[in-house]
Amino acid sequence: MTDPQQTDDYGRATIDPAGDVVAGSYGTWRLSYEAGSKGISVGGRIRVYTDSDSDWGTPQFIDPAAAEYMTLEAPQGVRFDLQTTGVKSLLLSVHGRELRPGERVTFIYGDRSGGGPGSRAQTFLEQKRYFWIDVNIDKDDNSNGNSRWVTLSEPPYLTVMADEAVRLVVVAPSTVMVGDSFRVLVKAEDKWGNPSSSYRGTVAFEGDGVESELRLVAFDAKNAGTQWVEGFRTPKVGVLNIRAADRDNQLQTASNPIISTQHVEKHLLCWADPHGGQLVMNSKIAEFFRYARDVAGVQFVGYQRNADVISQEDWQVQQQQERAFHELGRFVPIPGFEWSGRTGQGGHHNVYFRRHDQPVRRNAAAEEMFQSPREQADLLHIHDVYDAYRNTDAIITPHVGGEHSDLTHHDPTLEPAVEITSSHGTFEWMLRDALRRGYKLGFLGGSDSYTGRPGDDRPGYQLRRYAKAGLTGIYAQDVSLEGFFEAMRARRVYATTGARIVLHVNVDGHLMGSEYCTSDWPTLAVAVAGTAPLESVELFRGLELVYTHPPQLETASNRVRILFSGSSRMTSYSGVIWDGSLTVNGGKIAAVETLRFDSPRSQVVDRTENDLRWHAWGCGYPMGLLVDLQGGSDLQLQVVLSSQTITGPGYGGHGEEGPRRISFAEAERTVLRMSLKDLEAGPQEYELGVIDRKLSVSLAPQSGPTTANFQVLDDSPQPGINSYWIRVVQTDMEMAWTSPVFVDFAPP
Repeated sequence: MTDPQQTDDYGRATIDPAGDVVAGSYGTWRLSYEAGSKGISVGGRIRVYTDSDSDWGTPQFIDPAAAEYMTLEAPQGVRFDLQTTGVKSLLLSVHGRELRPGERVTFIYGDRSGGGPGSRAQTFLEQKRYFWIDVNIDKDDNSNGNSRWVTLSEPPYLTVMADEAVRLVVVAPSTVMVGDSFRVLVKAEDKWGNPSSSYRGTVAFEGDGVESELRLVAFDAKNAGTQWVEGFRTPKVGVLNIRAADRDNQLQTASNPIISTQHVEKHLLCWADPHGGQLVMNSKIAEFFRYARDVAGVQFVGYQRNADVISQEDWQVQQQQERAFHELGRFVPIPGFEWSGRTGQGGHHNVYFRRHDQPVRRNAAAEEMFQSPREQADLLHIHDVYDAYRNTDAIITPHVGGEHSDLTHHDPTLEPAVEITSSHGTFEWMLRDALRRGYKLGFLGGSDSYTGRPGDDRPGYQLRRYAKAGLTGIYAQDVSLEGFFEAMRARRVYATTGARIVLHVNVDGHLMGSEYCTSDWPTLAVAVAGTAPLESVELFRGLELVYTHPPQLETASNRVRILFSGSSRMTSYSGVIWDGSLTVNGGKIAAVETLRFDSPRSQVVDRTENDLRWHAWGCGYPMGLLVDLQGGSDLQLQVVLSSQTITGPGYGGHGEEGPRRISFAEAERTVLRMSLKDLEAGPQEYELGVIDRKLSVSLAPQSGPTTANFQVLDDSPQPGINSYWIRVVQTDMEMAWTSPVFVDFAPP
C-alpha cells in the first residue's frame, strides 16, 4: 500500500510540455523526477503509473524509428534497469551509484531522435491524466519483503482534449406523446467518439412530422461539443426522426427513431447503462455521472466499482454523487457496486440497491489496484452474496467482465437479467447458457467501462476491450429508482449493441419478461424500428429459430460483403484478431467500407485496384467490409482469412494466479474462391471454429425498410415453459435481443 507524502523528502516530478493534449495524437513528453532530501540509494526504485485504464501507447526500448520509443536521461555514474509492468506502468531500478538529493531522472516518452513518430496519447478525454510516481528509496526495504513505497503527493498530469469534430449525433427520446414538448441531445464527436469541445458549427434541424421552436443552434466554447435543445414536438402519430445538418462543415445525421403516440403509454421506453463501469479515483465520479447524463443521454446509469478495492471514502463519495445527480423524471444513478469474485467463486456480478446508504460487501481481493486500502472480505462466494441479499430490496445481475459469471449458480429471487453485450464484446453464449439451464432471465447491455464514458464508450487501443458500449432498453413506469427496480424485476428490458433500436414484443398481450400459462397456441406481436435497414428479425423459442421475418432486401450486383464473427472461448477477454485479404481477377476494387470496425486497431491496411488487406479485432459480433467492384459476373474473388484468438492466462504458480496477461494463439486459416455469379445463388458461409466463429461472403444488401410489424402464431409450442425472444440484426451489424416471454404451455 502506498503512503502519500506532503513533504519534499521523497522528491517531486514535472512533465514537459504540460499543456493540453489532443486525444490520439503523437508527441514527445519529458517526465522528470527530482530526488528529495533523502535521495535514492543503489537498489532503490521509482514506479510511474496512471489511475485510468489508459490506451496510451506502451513504451518500447528497441526500435528508435518506431512509435513509443522511450529513452532515459540520468546523472553521470547512475545506471538503471527499466521495464514496463503491465500496459500502464514503468519500473526503474537505480544502480551504479545513489541518486543524490536534487538530481534528476527524465523519462522521454516518444523520443523522436531516431526518426520515430513519438508516443500516441490515449484516445479518450480526461481532465487530469495523472503520471503517478511511487518511490522506494532503500535497497534493504526491497530485499526483506517489506518494501515501503511512498507516493508523491503532487503528481504531474496532462489534460486530454478531443480532436476536431467528424460527425454529428442526435439523441432523441424513443417515445413521445403527440403535442408534448420534448428535448434532444445534439453532440459533435471526434473520430474517437469524444464530444469535440473545439466545435463551433451551426446545426439546422428538420424532420417529417417533427416541429421545433429553434431551427438553428450554434455551438460555442461553453457547449464543449454537446447541447440539450428544448422545444421539439410532433402533431402526428408514427415512427419519426429528426435530421440535423451543419452544411458549412459538411456534417449531417439523423436521430434514433421516435415513436409518437396519441395517448400516454403505461411504460416509457428509457435507455440505461446499468453497468457503466468504474474509475480508480473518487474525485472523477462526478464527471462520470455528468457524461452519462449530458453526453450519452441515458436515463439510468450504474457506477459499478469492484468491491474489493472500494475504500470507505470511495463509497461515501460515490453515494454523495449518486444523490447529487439524481433528477426525478430525467436522470437516475443506480446505487450499487460490483461483487468481483473469480469465476471459481461464481464470477463477477453487479449488485443494485433500491435505497441509498446501503453498506458495500467485499469479495476477496483479486489484484492490487491503485491506492486501495484493503478491508476484510466478507462475501467469499456468490452463494454468500445470495445469502446476504436474499429477501432484501437488492437485485443482482451476472455478466462477462474481468471474470465471467458462472451460471451454474443462480438465485431467481435476486437475479432478473444477465448482461450479454458490453465493451468487452457480445456474448450470445451467455444468453444460450441461461436458456439451456431453464433460467428466467432477461437480457441487458452495458459499457463496463474504465474510461469515464458510461453509455457511450469506445474500446480505443485497449487490449481488453473490443467493442463500443452496449445499452439496455427499459420499459419503465417512470424515471425513478422505483421505476428502474420494478422494470428490472419484471424483465421489461432488452439489450442492444449501442444502437437505440426500438423493440416491442408481446405474446397474447403479455410484454417481454412476462410469464403466464395457456392451453392455446401463442400469438406473438412484434414491432421494430431500427436505426438502419433491418437485415433480419428472428423469433426464437428457447434455442430454436422458429420464424424469420422477411427483410425484403434486394442485393447489389457488384457489391460484395465479407463478414467474420465469433469469440475465442466462453470467458472473459475472448476476442479474435482477423487478418484477411481479398484478391480480384477480371475486375477492379472501386470502393471499400468497413462494418463494426469498433476498435481503432481494426483497419484496412492496404488497397490496390485488385487487392485489399485488413486487420481487425472483434469479439462475438459480426464485423466486416463492403467492397464495390467493377466487372462482370465472371469476376473472380479470392478471400484469405487467418485468425488469432485472444486469451488471458495467469502466469503465477502453475498458471492459476496472477499476474495475468493478454496473450494470442494462432487459430483457423482458410482460403475461399468464387465468382460474382456464384454469389448470385446466395451467401457462401463457412464455419471456422468453436464459439460461433464464421466467415460469410455474399452480395451486399441494398437499403431497405427500417421498420417491421408482424404477428406470428406458434402452432407447435412444447409442453412446459416456452421462452419466446427476438433477435434483430441490421445491415450495419448493430444488434438487439429482447428478454423472453415465458409461456407455460399445457396442451388441451
